[in-house]
Amino acid sequence: MLGNSATRKGSPVIENSFPNPFGINEPEFPPDVTSKQASELDPEKAISSTGIQKEKVPPCDSGRRAWACLLGAATIEGLMWGFPMTFGVFQSYLQTHPPFENNRYIPVVGVLATGISYLGNPLITPITIKYQKYQRHMICFGWLICIVALLASSFATKLWHLMFTQGFLYGVGIVLLYFPVLSMVNEWFIKRRGLAYGIMFGSAGAFGLALPFVVERLLHSYGYATTVRAFAIGIFILVGPMLPLLKPRLLPLVHTNTPSETTLDTTVFTNPLFYSASLSNIFQGLAFFLPFVYLPSYAHDIGLNNAQSTLALSFLNTSQIIGQIGIGYLSDHHSIYIPLFLSPFFSALCTFLLWGFAKSFSPLTIFSILYGIFSGGYSVLYCRFATSLATTGLWLYSIFDFQRGVGNIVGGVVSGVLVKGGVVEVSYGVRRYQWLVVLVGGSMFVSCLGGFGWFVKDRRLTLRWRGGKERKPKAMG
Repeated sequence: MLGNSATRKGSPVIENSFPNPFGINEPEFPPDVTSKQASELDPEKAISSTGIQKEKVPPCDSGRRAWACLLGAATIEGLMWGFPMTFGVFQSYLQTHPPFENNRYIPVVGVLATGISYLGNPLITPITIKYQKYQRHMICFGWLICIVALLASSFATKLWHLMFTQGFLYGVGIVLLYFPVLSMVNEWFIKRRGLAYGIMFGSAGAFGLALPFVVERLLHSYGYATTVRAFAIGIFILVGPMLPLLKPRLLPLVHTNTPSETTLDTTVFTNPLFYSASLSNIFQGLAFFLPFVYLPSYAHDIGLNNAQSTLALSFLNTSQIIGQIGIGYLSDHHSIYIPLFLSPFFSALCTFLLWGFAKSFSPLTIFSILYGIFSGGYSVLYCRFATSLATTGLWLYSIFDFQRGVGNIVGGVVSGVLVKGGVVEVSYGVRRYQWLVVLVGGSMFVSCLGGFGWFVKDRRLTLRWRGGKERKPKAMG
């Protein structure tokens, strides 16, 4: 662990001189336990490859330390991601209060925070893999950046101030802390990883049920500046005590750069299934977050009160839990192309048939629940994409995240241009939001076309590489 030497036969002993905040340097296991790669899809293989006796390694999938790590990860997931998922409440308030009122590009702040967190994954992945020894320092540093970002945003007087602090800087903090947390959860949970991910990702939906109400009450009672300061203090108080629980199961090796860990299998770029999944991923990412951003404003424009608009957003956040469990189960027991088609297809139907015609609380609530169920579970397909297409799943996972980030930011910018004009309740999308509804529904429909990769799933592209050797890209099953 950090603060102790990482040793292996034939490798140098490297001492860590970093300080010890939050009990970071406490050893979690005997000093001779090492990991070939802490973030591999199956850390048990790394243990056996080093000849280490398994009884010296803390047990996976059970035990106090495994569940303690998951508790810390779930708290971070719920609070740190809970803030961007409640941005719709902030936007509804900011658009009607100075100094940001009537600014059409306020939604860019929200999508920038989520978009940067996706775009940064290809950069943070090799750092996390190469410098596993400092993963816990990365988590603490990212946590502090998020707090500073929120505190700085409370002094914003121009929109670009919000974009830089609450958008860009907060997204950078999420990037730094999130991937090391996922790496640790992968170490502690092998056979029960699906359950662990379900608990971790589901915590965001659980927090998302209450946070919109808390934020809405604070905004209308104390204003924007006090609300974001209170949220920053809340993250400090609630997440801080969880940081000591985030301990890797295996002692990381320093300067471990085997090809399987740091080199992307380039054959995936010759596989048509990669482009099928990418098509689906980019367009789903372009549309997915927009209802979270605009739903409270839409609710206000059709005459709903603050409690009703906040409740609609809470339903949207919470219903994702059902989708994540259902789509995860479906992808485990059936072809991945089934949820790859069904998730965005039904999201498109909900958008076109429910959101566009919603003029009262009941149909808007039904849309919130159904959209959350069908679209919210899409993220659980990432791991299946990555591990089915290539052995270097972590790198490919980061590429899919980058694609989603591009779509996310483009969607935020385009939506600011599309939402305009006055409100006419008898019109589709009450006129002001009609092109936003078309953008979300149309993007989801394009995304579902990725499911037609099923028709080429048995094809193999034989490639001739230098030296006369032939390689076939791996197919996604």
